[in-house]
Amino acid sequence: MAGDIQVKVSGIEDVKKALRDLPVKLRKRALLNALRAGGRVFRDEARRLTPVAAVPVRRKGAVIRQPGTVRKAITVRTSKVARRNGDLGVYVNVRPAKGGQRGKYSPTDPFYWRWLEFGARGKPGVQMLQRAVARAAEVVAKFSQTLGPQIQRLNRKDAQP
Repeated sequence: MAGDIQVKVSGIEDVKKALRDLPVKLRKRALLNALRAGGRVFRDEARRLTPVAAVPVRRKGAVIRQPGTVRKAITVRTSKVARRNGDLGVYVNVRPAKGGQRGKYSPTDPFYWRWLEFGARGKPGVQMLQRAVARAAEVVAKFSQTLGPQIQRLNRKDAQP
């Protein structure tokens, strides 16, 4: 599905030139903020598409699934792999529960997001993350709307004595 989407971006050379004028630390901050802003568009769309149980799921009287657990766990995160390679990057995924709160009977563990996304036992998946990719053009627009003003603001601050 993601292969069907095409986005054309123009003006990259102007952005590169403006970024070269900034100190490295400020350049990274501006880019990371813009990447996160674009990622939030994906995140918000994926959250909108995620189904939510109407009532808590119980087993033997104990709550084992809270409504909205997967929806709340969809986040924009900084890529450690990209950082190790000297790049900047973010990704949108379902954040697992903290170590001691994991397990199939934990009401805060969204481990079952995979079945929601991809389906299970003949039941089709919802594909909330894959369908959110359809907003790619909006993500690029948000990225440029965020990055442009930040570069201008940082260049003005840098130019002041």
